[in-house]
Amino acid sequence: MNSIPNYFSISGNNIRRWFTNPRIYILIALLLILMWTYLGPILFFSKGIGYRVAPWVFPFISNFSYTQRFMMLGIVFLFCDAPFVNEGQPYLLIRSGRTHWALGQILYIMLATAIYFLFLAVISILMLTPNLFLSTDWGKLLGTLAQTSVGQDFNVHLPISYKIQTMYTPVQAFSLSLLLDWCAGTLLGLTIFITNIYLNRAIGAILASAIILLDVAVYNNFTDYAYHFSPVSMARLAVLDPSGMSLRPTFLYACIFFMAAIIVLSIIAVLSVHKREIEISPQI
Repeated sequence: MNSIPNYFSISGNNIRRWFTNPRIYILIALLLILMWTYLGPILFFSKGIGYRVAPWVFPFISNFSYTQRFMMLGIVFLFCDAPFVNEGQPYLLIRSGRTHWALGQILYIMLATAIYFLFLAVISILMLTPNLFLSTDWGKLLGTLAQTSVGQDFNVHLPISYKIQTMYTPVQAFSLSLLLDWCAGTLLGLTIFITNIYLNRAIGAILASAIILLDVAVYNNFTDYAYHFSPVSMARLAVLDPSGMSLRPTFLYACIFFMAAIIVLSIIAVLSVHKREIEISPQI
C-alpha cells in the first residue's frame, strides 16, 4: 500500500507540467477548432428550426471516422514526449525504483487519456449550451438529423447515426463511447511509451499514427473481419455488432481485446524500463 502514493505522485507530477507546456495549449486550441467546426452548424440548425438539442452528440463525434481520427492523433500529440523523462524524473526514478516509476507512468497515460476524452465530451456539451435542453432521450433534433438530409441545408457535416440511436440509449452510447475511446487512447499511449524507450521519439509517434491509419486501410481494402485487428476501429460503436451475426467484432470482443492489449503492453512497459537506460530528454 505504501507504493500507491508514489504512483499518484509520479502521474500527478506529469499532469501538473501541462500548465507550463505550450504543446498542451496548442492541442487544446486545435481540439476546440475541430469541435466547433462540426458542432457549430448543429447549433445554428437548432436555432433555425426552433428545436433545442439534447446533450448527446459526443457518441456521434466519436463514431465519425474523420473526427475520431483527429481525436486519436491528438493522443499521439499528447504523448509524443514519452517516456516523459524531464529534469525531475531521474530523482523520482531513484526514489521510487524502476518498477514503481514505470507503474506511475502507466497510470499517467491512463489518467491523461481519461481527462482528454472527458474534456472533449464536456466541450461537446458546452458548445451547444446556447440552445441545449437536458433530456434522457435523443431528442427531435438529433432524430431529425439521423433520419433526414435536412441538415445539409445548414452545412451539418457530422453524421448522426440512426443505427446508434436505435441500438443504444443516449446514456449507454455516451458511456460506451467514452470507455472505448479511453481504451484505444491508452493503447496508443502505451505503444508510444514502449517504442520511445527503445527508439527515438519520432518512431513512437509514427507507429501510433500507423495504428490509427490502419482503420482507413481496413475500411477501404479489407473485409469486415479485419476490424478485429484495428483498435481505433473498435472504438466506434457503429463498427461493433452486439448481435454477433456479422463478421464485425462484438462489444464483448472489443472489451477483451482492449483489456488484454493494455495488460500486455503494461507488462512490456515495466520490463522495458528495467532493461533500458532512461535518459533525460528535452520537453517537446
